Amino acid sequence: MKILIYGGSFDPVHKGHYAILKAAIKQIRPDKTHIFTAYQSPFKAAPALPFKLRTKMAREALGGLDKNIIFDDFENKNGRVTYTWETIKRVKELYPNAQVYLLVGTDCLNDLHNWKNSPYIFDNAIIAAGKRKGVQFNTKDFDYILLEGTFPLVSSTQIRIAILCNGLLPNNLLPQTAKAIEEQNLYGLKIHKWLQDNLRPNRYLHVKMVAQGAVELAKIYGAKPEDMALAAILHDSAKCMSNQELAEYALKNRLKVDGLKDIIKYSPALLHADVSADLAKKIFKIKKAEVLNAIKYHTLGRLNMTLEEKILFIADMSSKDRRYAEARKVYQEAQKSLDEGLKEALRVKLLFTIQTDKWLAGAGIKLWNGIISKSN
Repeated sequence: MKILIYGGSFDPVHKGHYAILKAAIKQIRPDKTHIFTAYQSPFKAAPALPFKLRTKMAREALGGLDKNIIFDDFENKNGRVTYTWETIKRVKELYPNAQVYLLVGTDCLNDLHNWKNSPYIFDNAIIAAGKRKGVQFNTKDFDYILLEGTFPLVSSTQIRIAILCNGLLPNNLLPQTAKAIEEQNLYGLKIHKWLQDNLRPNRYLHVKMVAQGAVELAKIYGAKPEDMALAAILHDSAKCMSNQELAEYALKNRLKVDGLKDIIKYSPALLHADVSADLAKKIFKIKKAEVLNAIKYHTLGRLNMTLEEKILFIADMSSKDRRYAEARKVYQEAQKSLDEGLKEALRVKLLFTIQTDKWLAGAGIKLWNGIISKSN
């Protein structure tokens, strides 16, 4: 008897999952296939969607490949991180005399020996690997079989980021998965629909451009791209309000804004950053402090800015829809040094404010002085 094991977060399930599983079933011809939706991957952040919803989408996308597929809720019942060796142990207990195959992509092969209790994995399962396009692998620590063909290197994380940045579904989703995501407004589609309904078209284009730049900088400097995409698309959500509405909102909701009275008097438009952060928390239930603070400080900045705050500040100033020549220079500086990019972005912002005879907020002055004092 042959049992095939295939596990993943499936957040969301995509064409890469489908292709490798289809090939494995065809080549190995298992008597049963157990698909394990991860409760929580040992290598990733908490899933974006609940277990049941991810499993439901996986069942709709993969269930038709074979009549002997079982969607196993073992990990959900555990209610914790469940390691691959534990999954194999469960299958061995269910089928004591079976030959167990563990399906992975070749992107996993180089690290498989580092997985928890890897000797147990190699002793109790045959590794079946699907060759990912563009992935180099070279391991002699264990035996494995390669599936016939080459499979697309598709990432669920990149799919989520793409949806967050653009509000569009990429073509590497299966039709039934795309339909479910669209019908339930998952992975940021709800936010995009709100933005489209409330922001002017040029402002909506701007937040998408900022998201792209923020994600690129996040990859360079080690911030979480998904967090930066989320902060970026929400950073100007209050731009749908007039100056009077911003001031009234800040006062009514008792927002903590340094120099609030002067800002209301001289430049209430600056309040859009604080109000956008509050909208993100109240309308879209965003809880991460990194995301909320990046939104809150993306306009004026503050002393000792965090990595996420710097990235959004720069990405906003240097987005591709900006028409001033300095935008590209700011971004180029940021690619080489985030702090130099921040300094250049703030310089452009302060000079513009002065040259257009606008009121200069104290936070910007404090930030500039803080940057200069550190460089001297």
